[in-house]
Amino acid sequence: MRLRALLGLAGCLILSCYTAGQGTAPPPNTLYFPVGLAVSKGGNVLYAVNSDFDLQWNGGTLQSYDLDRIRRDAVLTIADPANPALPRFDNAPTGACPNTLSDAGPNAPPPLPLGETCAPPMKSESYVRDSVVIGAFATDLQLSKDGSRLFVPVRGDATLTWADVAADAVDQPPPSDASAASSYAAFHLDCGTRVDGRCDAGHHAGSNPNEPGNTRHVTMPGEPFGMAQSDDGSAIVITHQTDTKTTLLASGLPPLPPAADSPCPVPTIVGSRTNPSIQFVLDGVAAGGNGIAAIPHDLAAYPNCDPPPPRPAFLETSRAQAELDLLRYYSDQGTTASSSLSRPFLIRETTFPLTANAGGSDSRGIVIDDTPRRACKAMATTPEGRAECARLPARVYFANRTPASLLLGEIGEASTAADGPFDADRLTVYGNVPLSVGPSRMYLAPIVDRDGAYALRLFIVCFDSATLFVYDPEAGVVENIIRVGLGPFAMAFDPFDMNDVALHKKVDADPRAPGTDLKKYRFAYIASFTNSFVQVIDLDNNRPGHESTYEKVVFTLGNPTAPKGTH
Repeated sequence: MRLRALLGLAGCLILSCYTAGQGTAPPPNTLYFPVGLAVSKGGNVLYAVNSDFDLQWNGGTLQSYDLDRIRRDAVLTIADPANPALPRFDNAPTGACPNTLSDAGPNAPPPLPLGETCAPPMKSESYVRDSVVIGAFATDLQLSKDGSRLFVPVRGDATLTWADVAADAVDQPPPSDASAASSYAAFHLDCGTRVDGRCDAGHHAGSNPNEPGNTRHVTMPGEPFGMAQSDDGSAIVITHQTDTKTTLLASGLPPLPPAADSPCPVPTIVGSRTNPSIQFVLDGVAAGGNGIAAIPHDLAAYPNCDPPPPRPAFLETSRAQAELDLLRYYSDQGTTASSSLSRPFLIRETTFPLTANAGGSDSRGIVIDDTPRRACKAMATTPEGRAECARLPARVYFANRTPASLLLGEIGEASTAADGPFDADRLTVYGNVPLSVGPSRMYLAPIVDRDGAYALRLFIVCFDSATLFVYDPEAGVVENIIRVGLGPFAMAFDPFDMNDVALHKKVDADPRAPGTDLKKYRFAYIASFTNSFVQVIDLDNNRPGHESTYEKVVFTLGNPTAPKGTH
């Protein structure tokens, strides 16, 4: 019954049966089909986007939560799930941990849902600090590279909806008194003048052919889904699930400077913050675009800048075809001093057929890992040594459903000659790892290992089987399979620096919680799309007693609720 109901709603999505502004406003303080999570730069705010998938309301919501308090309450929950200081629901289950099957006889009540004894649901309204209404059918949520802007692809109105936020710092936590939270800038979602709690029209890029910055007067195609940002944060590329198109937008943010060890002269671009705007729509990519990732280019691989380093590029997966497309980004910044017009564009430069799986079609999430380069460069002592390290291939991981598996690859190939050419965008797929059904998104993030240091892991979300696979890239093995709530969709993590992860640096104690066992980095957050709640997973394998909680659900935000009509 649940599957039929959701499939029916999916058909509604494809037909775009959605009208904004009519009906009842969505609840501002609860999760409702969450599809995206993001954590602020300082780790004090958890941002969530809700899709209103069954169209019960007149839109979805973008929310900010007090993550500092969530983390502290997660620690309290681990110590005692029945602690009266926790904002538990009145009927929240309690009992011995870990949750086990009752042996009290045939008339005993059934076991509680996984994790709800040790992690009873907490009232989300106790943690919500701001909420705005956006269009229905959001698909993702990302924080800008500089931490000052949120981006949300929205299928209901085919836009990139956005909001500005204040960057926070780990040593500047929000006030402990919830009534004073309005004074904490990072909680505020700035998306214009709100009317009935809704973001204004100026914060929906892509739907207006005459919006500022849209020099080609184009509009975004339907069904926007996956999203990736360029390394410098100035460009955003969005896939489309039911089309052969990919959209390029300007983020409206000045580009970040190149790495300090870049040997190539890069012109300094001084620009002010502007609104995001659509720039170009590329046609002719593989149908059913889904996941997309920016290819990391290390400029240190080009010590003489001859040949020059490649232009930015992206890898896009497809749900319909057994291939990955490489898309090249051109900034097209004008060639004369008098030119002020910038008209960026994309091209589909090449296609990589997939033969490592029996079918090869229906690929989903994709991530690219350049930590081997980072670790190598940190040990190099000469420019030549750093250049050699920068030419190491990056690891590529993407999810494929025919059959359900993790595909393993590398991107970047150097000539065998010491001074030979280097192809930074050459992809090789060499293997696969079996997964449970429904692999979708994946994330690169660390755990805290037994020595208290960062250790990289790949987290693979399997929507259909309600599981989270934890893969160790160094050992090349699945470390754990975590059972989570139905329909897991999106994840986020406490903030971390990938250079610290590559170098296996020690994880510092959290300065916001002195005298506790909280580290600055400890938790992962996973959203259950089907039952509209968020679970917190403990990633600290170093603290005393870690065996009982490591890579387990330790906190539940919101009341798990089955979709209407599925009982």
